[in-house]
Amino acid sequence: MRPAVAIEELNKLKAEAEARGLFHRVEGIDSWRPRVRMLIVRSLGEENNLVARFDKIHYSPMVAYSGMPGSVYADARKGGVSQAIGLIDAALYELQLMGGDEPIDEHAFDPELWAHIKTEVEDGEWGKVASQTAIFVENHIRNWAGEPKDRNGNNLVGKQLYLEVFGDSSAYRLGKQAGEFEGWRFLGMGFAQALSNVDRHRIQKRDDAKRYALGVLGLGSLLLTQMRYEHDGILDGTT
Repeated sequence: MRPAVAIEELNKLKAEAEARGLFHRVEGIDSWRPRVRMLIVRSLGEENNLVARFDKIHYSPMVAYSGMPGSVYADARKGGVSQAIGLIDAALYELQLMGGDEPIDEHAFDPELWAHIKTEVEDGEWGKVASQTAIFVENHIRNWAGEPKDRNGNNLVGKQLYLEVFGDSSAYRLGKQAGEFEGWRFLGMGFAQALSNVDRHRIQKRDDAKRYALGVLGLGSLLLTQMRYEHDGILDGTT
């Protein structure tokens, strides 16, 4: 979920609790509580410590006995809602630190690649941003180069694709001289081996997922941008 959307919705739920006096009615809490939890999970992840803390909140007395005044139940509900609002404030702060109000500049990336992964970026699905970038870039490079084959007639993939397409004798090599040919070739091969293989074949859980995904997106965009810049006139249009 996009941070800006989560911030807006969490503020609505906070205002709902404050305006309606939820602690007066169990039914109100039963509807409000799962909506708050869902937003925290979708925006910050199930593993975020705020989720576990939210689940431990009690909205009824820890100990009940016959003849207990109704005010005790009301106070327990009020205390629970107050704790939940405190965690909403913590979630809002964390989402604001994530840059909920600072959209990513789409013009900094290859337009077709951006169109392909825009929804994942907006929803903060950073693992998908990385994997879909790797898939999109390799597919484009292959199609632009006329779908080169190996000796058995199979499509070249990964490292071998970049080795062939960016080879010294290839019409699609990048750069103006031998050192540049090699540099761009190694960049493409490194993209396939260090990033593409990892992001396409296993789920990465990391604290810097957004920064990592945008790095993958930037490198993939760079390869596409350079191909367009140097070879726009001969790129196959079947992508």
